[in-house]
Amino acid sequence: MSNFVYRVSALAMAIALNSSGALAANDLALEEILVTAEKRESSLQDTPISILAFSSERLERFGISDLGDIAGLAPNVTITPFPNSRSSLVVFMRGVGNNDSQSTQDPAVGIYLDGVYVARSIGLTSDVADLERIEVLRGPQGTLYGRNTTGGAINLITAKPGEEFAISQQFSAGNRDFWRSLSKIESGKVGGFSAKLSYLESGHDGWVENTGEGKNFGEEEKQAGRAAVRWDLSERVSIDYAYDFSEIDGPQHYYQTTSSTGNAIPANEQRSDTGSWDGGVTPSHTEISGHSFIVSIDTGWGELKSISGYRELAEDIVQNYGGGLPGFKIGVDIEQDQLSQEFQFVGESGENWRYVAGLYYFKEHGSELETDTVPVLIPDPNPLLPPTLLTVTLEDRQIYSTSEAYAAYGQLTWSPAMLAHRLDVTLGGRYTVDKREARKDSAVYFTGGEQSDSETWSNFNPSLTLDYNWTDELSTFAKVVTAYKSGGYNVRSTEDGFTPPFDEEHMVSYEFGVKSSWLNNRVSVNASVFRAEYEDMQLQQITNNATIFLTDVFNVGEAQIDGFEIDVMAVLMRGLTMQLSYGYTDADFIEYIDQRGASPTQGENVANQAEMPYAPEHNYTLGLDYERAVGSVSSPMMLNASIDYQWTDERYGTAFNDDMSGFFLDDYGLVNARLALSDISLGRLGLEVALWGRNLDDQEYKVHSISLGAYQAGYFGEPKSYGMDIRLSF
Repeated sequence: MSNFVYRVSALAMAIALNSSGALAANDLALEEILVTAEKRESSLQDTPISILAFSSERLERFGISDLGDIAGLAPNVTITPFPNSRSSLVVFMRGVGNNDSQSTQDPAVGIYLDGVYVARSIGLTSDVADLERIEVLRGPQGTLYGRNTTGGAINLITAKPGEEFAISQQFSAGNRDFWRSLSKIESGKVGGFSAKLSYLESGHDGWVENTGEGKNFGEEEKQAGRAAVRWDLSERVSIDYAYDFSEIDGPQHYYQTTSSTGNAIPANEQRSDTGSWDGGVTPSHTEISGHSFIVSIDTGWGELKSISGYRELAEDIVQNYGGGLPGFKIGVDIEQDQLSQEFQFVGESGENWRYVAGLYYFKEHGSELETDTVPVLIPDPNPLLPPTLLTVTLEDRQIYSTSEAYAAYGQLTWSPAMLAHRLDVTLGGRYTVDKREARKDSAVYFTGGEQSDSETWSNFNPSLTLDYNWTDELSTFAKVVTAYKSGGYNVRSTEDGFTPPFDEEHMVSYEFGVKSSWLNNRVSVNASVFRAEYEDMQLQQITNNATIFLTDVFNVGEAQIDGFEIDVMAVLMRGLTMQLSYGYTDADFIEYIDQRGASPTQGENVANQAEMPYAPEHNYTLGLDYERAVGSVSSPMMLNASIDYQWTDERYGTAFNDDMSGFFLDDYGLVNARLALSDISLGRLGLEVALWGRNLDDQEYKVHSISLGAYQAGYFGEPKSYGMDIRLSF
């Protein structure tokens, strides 16, 4: 904490990147932010959910164009790239998540793009060309968002076509040959039609120089595009269609050896500036695309909405954990497609009743082909001749899967007139049926041949929320929410562990929160305290770190998670806004049954030796944002200066292992800043120029760490980066 105070005093605190508002122009008050967390538009301050909203201004100021960019900015939310694939993200909220990325195992935090569920974590670091807002809903969202939201949900909302013709072009450049180009054009509204095209392209060199063949580690090229069309058939009927695509090309991150048994392998605990792969670097490639078709009808009793979505992805990745020496190497080809259809009905009856109801259908197909190899030196019978280096296949597996889900849900809110509509009593429920089929074969480990299986799970999740408005500026809420994550199969399983499937997991969450505004809306304070009871937890167990590509997933036991969150925003003086966001999580296993067949503690409760993964006890952001008009009366401009500090506590990347130190990640803090001059008039053109920097004090911190038996390996986060943005608009 003393280190943090020193940094903040030196840097004059930090900007809030998630808040309940932004400074209203020429006023000492916070501006209202609208969200759609409950399927209807409402003020963030009136929504009884622990929610963070990143507005379009915040996204643009800090270059946020994908989900991974908000890592560290949302307390009690941990976002980490998956080790095999830099495009995949491991997302945890309040200590709940899934630390693997598989087509047969669902995440615990639901990701939604314009209301369409994104089933797989692959590609979540892909750019979204035209983001308008990100909403982070902390805690189970089992009623309105359904299956696989035991941790929470994240809504990515894109910008819709406007009514006026507009063109904008942004260019960015920075160190390590960073460049970025974002182009947007809007048609304006013509005869009920409006359209918008956005195209984003970027690239940068890596921060670990490759001393062997191929590109540098961390080098990356991205493309993303989006086409959106809106047709207002009448005042009551509208149609929205959108197509998006994104691509990522470049090598995976460099896993350097950080420790080895008996120092048999050269190791370095500090961030390496150079490295290599045995045999040279092979780039990886990720492609994602999707369509959405939304029809909205104002029926007079409420809005009826149809949300149709189709998405597909393909990824070809190569990762090497050898740290420059002959070592463990994997190659994975993944394909997935998904189709979803949702019908929503949202309305109200006078001031007493509000309601949401819906039907949902989802189906996906997936395939994963993985080959794991290791080089082995074979001695020559002639001692005078050198040994022969052979590549030995450790694993060669193929998995094909299909999943299907049906759901019906409803939520009813009663606001009685006898209490002047200050009390809202909300009762909700969702019934879900999940079906999954999977078949797997392994040329190495499945000696009995291909295995196939199917299973069906069903669940009903009720919820109850009481929300009372004591004044127009102060409300409190209490809620009991249930959620579940469907069962599945493990693509990394041993032969005995593929069937039967692991079962679903369940959660009950109790939460009390407050939403408040003070001093004529100059200060907002939102806070929540929660307890979650976690049952039938799905967790991977690694039998042998030397064969880490083989794991089994079991419903190992129970956990209890207690925590607290607070978000404070304050206008300190005209133009100067301060925000503090803090999260506390105390996550402990109550029961963890060791089910590893060769373990001396097999069948025993080892909860006292286990750690809840990706559950840092403390994390926070703190900051300042200053804004003022400059220039002459005839040519006014806007100056904005912002700085933020974000800190994350130590954590583990797995729950239970014979070498837990190999999965340990230490605490770290990052300083980011931006200085921008906007509203510069160039005739009919508007100009904005900005300077920015990230990780300004060049902190060295590990993003991921893993134990591989004889040694530990990890990769480090990006060093100091800085650059300039120039944006022209018409």
